[in-house]
Order: sequence, then C-alpha cells, then structure tokens
Amino acid sequence: MKFRRYWGLTRRNLLVYFKDKQAIFFSMLTPIIVFILYLLFLKNSYVAPIMDAAKELGDLVKSSDVDMFVSGLLLTSLLGTSMITVPYQSLITIVKDKENKVDSDICSTPMSRVEIILAYFTASAISAFIMTSAVMTIGLVIMFGQGATYLTAVGVLKLYAIAFLGTLSSTSLFMIIIIFLKTTTATGAFMGILCAATGFITGAYIPLSTFSPGVQTVCNLFPGNGITVLFRNGVLNPVLDHIDAGIGGVDEGSFAQTIRDLFGFTSKMFGKEVGTYGIILGIVAVAVVTTIAISVIYPKVYQKK
Repeated sequence: MKFRRYWGLTRRNLLVYFKDKQAIFFSMLTPIIVFILYLLFLKNSYVAPIMDAAKELGDLVKSSDVDMFVSGLLLTSLLGTSMITVPYQSLITIVKDKENKVDSDICSTPMSRVEIILAYFTASAISAFIMTSAVMTIGLVIMFGQGATYLTAVGVLKLYAIAFLGTLSSTSLFMIIIIFLKTTTATGAFMGILCAATGFITGAYIPLSTFSPGVQTVCNLFPGNGITVLFRNGVLNPVLDHIDAGIGGVDEGSFAQTIRDLFGFTSKMFGKEVGTYGIILGIVAVAVVTTIAISVIYPKVYQKK
C-alpha cells in the first residue's frame, strides 16, 4: 500500500464531509435534540431521583456537587449520541460517490479495494474523533467554569482515549451497513431511525435501568452504549467519589451505589453485569471483527480486478 495515494483519498473524504455544512448539522442533530430536551425538562428528571436518594442525608450532599454531576451526565449523553451519529453521517460519502459514479473513477486507479475502503474508514474515524473531541472539550471547559469537577489530567486524557476507541468501533460497525446501501434516500431513512433510537440506546432520555432486563440487553449490545458507559465512569466517578467521601461512610456507600445503578455505570446483558474491562474488550472485539469483515466484503462488492 502506498501511503501517498491512500492519504490523498483520505484527505479528499475529510474535505467532502467538513465542507458539507448540512452533513455536519445532521450528524450533530441528535446531540442538539438531547441538549434542548435537557434545557426543557431532562435536567429535572436527572436531579429528582438524585435528591430523592439523598433525602435522608441532609446537608451531607451539596447541591453544587449534584449540579456538577448532572452537567457531567448531560456531557456524557451528548458524547454517546455523537459517537453514533457522526461516524454514520461521515460514511455517507461512500453512498454519494456511488450515486455520482465517483467510485468508478476511484476504482480505476491503481489503488487496491482495501486501500480505498481503508481511506473511507480513516476519514470517517478522524471526522468522528474531531467532532466528538470538540464537543467534549467545550463541555469540559464549561464544567471547569462551573466549579470543581475533580477530574485529573490523566482522567481527561483517558476521556480522549475513550473517544478514539469509540470512533474506531462505531465507524467499523456502520461501514458494514453503509457498503450495502445504494442511495442517499436509503441512508437518510436509516439515519432517521438511528436518530430516533440513539437517545434511548445510550440512556440519554431515560436511564436504561428503568427498562426491562431484555430491553437493557438489546441496548447494551450496541457498542455506542458501551462507550457511553465508559464516558460516564470517566466523567462522573470523580464527582460521585467526592460526594461519597463527603458523606463520610454514614450510609456505608449506599447513596453512591444507588446512583451508579440508576444511571448505568455498568452494562447489564442477559441478566449479568459487565464491568469496565469487559466493555472495553467487547468494543475492541467488535472493531476488529467488523474491520476484518469489511476488508473481505468490500473487494467482493466492488469486483476486485
């Protein structure tokens, strides 16, 4: 594989996405909806169960810490939904190239089919990482301006590492779907379904703990949910640990555990709890398997010479 021609196509795909303002808007539509709903009523739905759990603890749980926790919860919801919609929207370039017959020109070059699909994959992953990182950076700056987040420098770096892992996983998964879609009409229809479902899958609208075990299992099968859980642990655990330390063991840690169970700090599949390392392994496995599948399927779909 020659890096120059591979990077040339990757760069071209990046420019196609970032020059399309409508594509950027629609890729961020679900996060925007989540933010608007937060301003309208989601904030109260987040705060109410926390205050109910803290009722018997009096002043041991500070309202400023609760506000910081809720702000972090909003940020993780925005990141989780972005991790799903942005990679998909940027991959639509593949379908547009099919419709406009650009793929015929690309396939007539000396580039192998694996190089071509890798260029699309790389451009989508980079686009998703840039957009998600931008959302996260803005969110963290706002949170730091509100008060103490209790995040360390290492903790912040871990969040960007989670974003990188999430973009690779989501991009590889959606690419399997995209290469079989032939029109932008079909991709738009699927995008509509995706936007409607994303907020529920990631627990942005309603905590997954309120659903039945079967529904929780289905939602947790999607890597996007696992990434959201990792973001929750990274952003919210420091705040929750501080609240728990302020309680001083009076409740033997029951408040913190109740909040973790309610807002989904772990994944539950088939009645069993999956911890952080299990989630990471699952996400990596999905990324590896789907990437291998793409490298096999794409050349056959495009009739390798």
